[in-house]
Amino acid sequence: MSNQMRHLRVGLQPKAILVLTVVVLGAVGSGVWFYLTATRSLLERSDGQYAARTATSLGGLVREDIESGRVEAVGSVLEDFTQVSGLPYAAVVDAQGQLIARICNDGQRPLWDGRLLSLPVSVSSTDRWGDMLVVAQPVFVGREGNSPGRLVGAIRLVLNTEDTSAKLAGARRRLLIVAVAITGCTIPLGYLLVWRLVLQPIGRLVAVTRRLADGDLMARVGMRRNDEMGDLASAFDAMAEHVAQARRELLRANEQLERKVEQRTCELAEANRRLTQEAADKEEFLRAVSHDLNAPLRNIAGMASMTLLKDGDHLSGEVHQRLERIRANADAQTAMISDLLELSRIRTRPQKRQTVDIAELLAEQGQHFEFELDSGNTTLEITPPMPQLYVERNRICQVFQNLIDNAIKYMDKPSGGRIVITHRLDGDLHEFRVTDNGPGVPARQQREIFCIFRRAQTPQTAQVPGKGVGLAVVSTIASTYGGRAWVESQEGRGSSFCFTLSAELTAPPGARSGTRQGESGNGSPPRAAPVSAPFRTPRRGHKNSQAAGTGRATGDSNRTP
Repeated sequence: MSNQMRHLRVGLQPKAILVLTVVVLGAVGSGVWFYLTATRSLLERSDGQYAARTATSLGGLVREDIESGRVEAVGSVLEDFTQVSGLPYAAVVDAQGQLIARICNDGQRPLWDGRLLSLPVSVSSTDRWGDMLVVAQPVFVGREGNSPGRLVGAIRLVLNTEDTSAKLAGARRRLLIVAVAITGCTIPLGYLLVWRLVLQPIGRLVAVTRRLADGDLMARVGMRRNDEMGDLASAFDAMAEHVAQARRELLRANEQLERKVEQRTCELAEANRRLTQEAADKEEFLRAVSHDLNAPLRNIAGMASMTLLKDGDHLSGEVHQRLERIRANADAQTAMISDLLELSRIRTRPQKRQTVDIAELLAEQGQHFEFELDSGNTTLEITPPMPQLYVERNRICQVFQNLIDNAIKYMDKPSGGRIVITHRLDGDLHEFRVTDNGPGVPARQQREIFCIFRRAQTPQTAQVPGKGVGLAVVSTIASTYGGRAWVESQEGRGSSFCFTLSAELTAPPGARSGTRQGESGNGSPPRAAPVSAPFRTPRRGHKNSQAAGTGRATGDSNRTP
């Protein structure tokens, strides 16, 4: 009910009627009240003056008779006076307050005797008891100038003021009739004026405002008045004209913008076509380079191998060593060309996506690197939970292979090596960390190591084989999924190689909006696992080491110690 009252709309018209009615009724009621109050006061004052004059007249008639003690004369004067004045009660007392004469015509003599005869003789008062006016006045003789005279008695009168009350009631009735007439005429006339001067112009302004809101920018009030309403109408028309002018300018700007957008779109389409062609040319160039360079390099390596095989026994040690170096350099160049070709294909030749359980993928990586981990007395720990992502399995496998291989090669610890892989959902990004307790990466080289063929120049780097391609592959794959790669490290305190993937770009098909990808992609809770799950296996010999290398993306990393 309170909500309905809160949303109840009361228009300006009933408000104007209500306000006008309250104002008129207040003004008329105040006038009637003041008039009746003044009339009552005037009539009461007139009655008081009449009663005082009547008592004074009666006192003048009986003064000498009271002084001389003529009781019968006082009674005769009192009887004649009451017949003329119409007094319901009159009494005369002597100076000691003893009753001399009394006349009562209303049958209430005990009441008046009890109230009047007990008053002191010298008291002069006028009191109103209902419709009766009670007067007590002393009678003096020999009063001249400042001489108070001698008190000889007192007059007690009761005057009936019913005529005054009747006059006041009549005046009240007439005033009410006049007030009703004034109210009945004033309210309609006032409402007509308010409607004509206020409500009608406001309604017209509201109608034009609605037309303007509906899109009719040519709507105008057109009201010419020399008052505030006219000023409001003129200001509204000026605003409407300004809005119309702004809309015309906006339309012109939109047309120009559309032409520019169309022009830029054509330019972008042409640029995109050129980029596509250049990418295709680059891919073709890389294939050509790979084929054209690999063939001579393979021939060189083959010829060196054949020479060593056939004539190795007849060659000197120096020649034998140089042939080995030729074959090794040719193999290295062939591998580098293959890595370049693979790096270019990451963006230009996407593979088929599938839902990949990262926990299972990392478990497989732990088995692949089992020999290296066991040989270096290093533990690989995977901290659950891990997400399920809709990605290219081989590409993500390349990322983790490069980072794990990087950490193993540069561990530089005879025992107690530790590699920890963690995951967290940071907003709309999956963040993975591969943390080790190795020697760390110098701060000045932390950005360079993600560039292709860039390796830090340190003594440890010189002792570890590599071409500087692995971390470039990690950065490229992360960028294709809306993420990035970086390293957090301090020398001597280990390193954390981090990369992010967009949660939106890696969400499994049909995943609910807002599902946290840190949980299992099919809605089931993450598999139970201890906080630390190290992969440690018994030694299995060099054969497992060869197996561990199968399936690696580059077999190389450009991480620095």
